Order: sequence, then structure tokens, then C-alpha cells
Amino acid sequence: MPRSSADLASRLLDSALVLFSERTYEGTQMPAVAHHAGAGVGSIYRYFPGKEALGNAAFQYAKGGLLAELTAATAEPAASVREEFAQIWGGFTRFAGAEPYAFAFLEYQQHDTFLDARSRVLAAETDAFAAGFIERGQRAGEIRDGDPPVLVALALGAFGGLLKSIRPQLVTDLSPEALAGAESAVWDLLHQRP
Repeated sequence: MPRSSADLASRLLDSALVLFSERTYEGTQMPAVAHHAGAGVGSIYRYFPGKEALGNAAFQYAKGGLLAELTAATAEPAASVREEFAQIWGGFTRFAGAEPYAFAFLEYQQHDTFLDARSRVLAAETDAFAAGFIERGQRAGEIRDGDPPVLVALALGAFGGLLKSIRPQLVTDLSPEALAGAESAVWDLLHQRP
């Protein structure tokens, strides 16, 4: 039975995320994406007119999915800054477990060479979400002083490093105790000591 065009577009996007995370954006050629998706080379250009369009679609899918997960994770007001951090940590771990290639693409790649205006807006929204948490925590006296983007980068680097250390396993393969210990360690990195 023939696949619909939406199925083919999704397969191409999924293949791009796999290959971008394994080979990098720069190291992935369009024919390789088509081959990985089981499609003809010409098919990819019906959906993505060039590599930058494919890269932006992959970025928007991944970054948009992460932001949606973080927003959903924090939909219920938290009783404390520490609880909000736990909500955010949970959002990151769920996203990384459900979308490991999308997470790897976001965390281990440089995107500056191809992002379009829409992708940059989405990146800024995600950055503002994270910085907003840090700023609220600083105002409450719970998060250490420092430039919010720097503190976000430190926390994300720790989370990304954790996931790098367990590849090719998924974050879902970690025990609840290991995830809780990692969460506590990253919180300690951010927490303001009395």
C-alpha cells in the first residue's frame, strides 16, 4: 500500500534527525537522507527544496517539541523553585527519552550556519523560558547569582553530558535512582547556598 505524502515527509524528517545526530548537519548529504528514508533522491526535494530547508524543519521539530514538553511539564504551578526545577528536569528527560535523535541534534550540533528567522525565534523562545526560570529562582534567593544564560548553559551541559555518557542507551534505561541523583547534582550546581 502506498504511503501518503505526509508519511514520506515524516520519514524524511526522521531520517534527517538520525543522520544529523550521527554525522552532523554539515556531514550529511541530501541523498543519504533520502536513502535512509527509503525514498528516491528526487522525492526529498518535493518536501525540502534544499538542505537548509531540511535543517530548519528538523530544528523546528526538535526545538518546538522540547519547548512544548517543557511548557507542559511546568503547566501546574510549582510550590517552590526546587519543585519547578524538578518539573523542568522531568520535561527534559521525557523529551530526551522519547526523541533521542532530536535531543542529540539540538545538544551536540552547531546550528548557526543554517537557521532561518522562524528557527531563531523558536530558539529565542526556548532560551527565554530557561532564563526566566533562572531569574525567578534568583529573585527568590534559591539560585546562585550569575548571568542566566551562563547558568542555563552549565545546567544543559551537565544534562547533555549525562546523556552522552550513556549513549547508545536511552535516558529511559537509567534507573530512577540514577536520574534522581543526576537531577540533585545539577540542582546543586544552580542552588544558592545560605
